[in-house]
Amino acid sequence: MRRRLWFTLAVGLQVVFLALMIGMKWSTLAFGTKILLKTQPVDPWDLFRGDYVTLNYDISELDLNALPADKKDFKRNETVYVVLKQQDKYWEPSAVSHGKPPDGSLFIRGTVMYSYDARLRVNYGIESYFVPQHEGRVIERSPVLPEVEVSVDKRGNSALSRLFIDGKEVEFH
Repeated sequence: MRRRLWFTLAVGLQVVFLALMIGMKWSTLAFGTKILLKTQPVDPWDLFRGDYVTLNYDISELDLNALPADKKDFKRNETVYVVLKQQDKYWEPSAVSHGKPPDGSLFIRGTVMYSYDARLRVNYGIESYFVPQHEGRVIERSPVLPEVEVSVDKRGNSALSRLFIDGKEVEFH
């Protein structure tokens, strides 16, 4: 009887954990601020994961000489907060910091991949976009760079919501 209780508790906790993970992404997509980012796709296929597009963003490579930063000392795997501002239809970085910006501005949270010579490479967790089989090459070969709509919530969490090529949403069959 006791083993059954522990088993049920273990399975129940896993289900609750998965539901929370899904709920947090859904919340970001549903209630987050929608922003448009410029991208450049690479690596359309992986043997183990199938078709997907890895996206590089203009906001992923930051020049610390051109952006205000609370400190210039960033370390690999450190969490950073990039303040975004809208320039025409795209959003671009306007500052970077080690802590959450206090002024209520829109920011996105990322992880430092590397920092070298006043350049910072940041991963935001929105770099992979899974597509139906054999559709990844269509995106990669497009003469126009894709644009991505991303939802960003108040805590800086982000979720990729839509992909556009030449102003039209990419719909997969």
